[in-house]
Order: sequence, then structure tokens, then C-alpha cells
Amino acid sequence: MIDQPSITIDHGTYVPVAIYYEASDSVEYLREDAACVYRRIDETLTLALEMESRTLVGFRLKGFKNFYLRHLNQKHQGQENFLKLVTVLEEALELIGNRIFVDSNIADAYQNAYRIASEDQVMLKNMPRVA
Repeated sequence: MIDQPSITIDHGTYVPVAIYYEASDSVEYLREDAACVYRRIDETLTLALEMESRTLVGFRLKGFKNFYLRHLNQKHQGQENFLKLVTVLEEALELIGNRIFVDSNIADAYQNAYRIASEDQVMLKNMPRVA
């Protein structure tokens, strides 16, 4: 069975949620239930653009479990089993800081993903096991 990046409740209402996909070690968030074109930014971030308008509707963070273990686990130990994706994007921006000065497109992409995560208060509620 394939996980869906959303939950559908009464009368087909779309409720956006962040989903962790263990097989691909990625987290995906789509704020709209729409057909998307994905634009890879770098080895970590991919933006989801609505197919017709090319409006940004979400993002995918790849290598999530590895990133979490290496950069976030110690900072968030003992917290509840959820994580604000804004926190993940802040850490990623800090780590790629020098690349931002070389390529402003990368900076814009991370800032746009950060904006969506912040505006929608995106939370990853089912954290991957980090045993």
C-alpha cells in the first residue's frame, strides 16, 4: 500500500499533512490536492509546482532521516513525536549557507519552501524511528 500525502475526510475535503516516506527517506508536503510538476533544487530540496499555473504548492525534503540523525536529533531529544518542518529548513539553510551566495536560485527555493512551512505551520507528526 502506498502512503498518500494527504488525508481525505468527509465529502472529499483535502487536509494537507506532511508525510514521511521510509522507502525514499523523504518528507513531502502539498498544501493543495493538485497534479504537480516537481523541480529539483539540490540533493535535499525539491519544489512541487501546480501543473497548470506553476504555482508553488509544496516541497519534498530528501535524505530526511540521515539529516535528522546528523543535525537535529541531539537538539530535539526528549520532545514529543513531532517536528516543525520550519526547524528542518532553518537547519538546512544554515548548513548550505555558502552555496546561497553562489546561486540565488537555491536561496529563493529554500525561502519559498520555508514560507509555505511557516504559513501552514507544517508539522511532521509521525517521525521516523531513529533506533
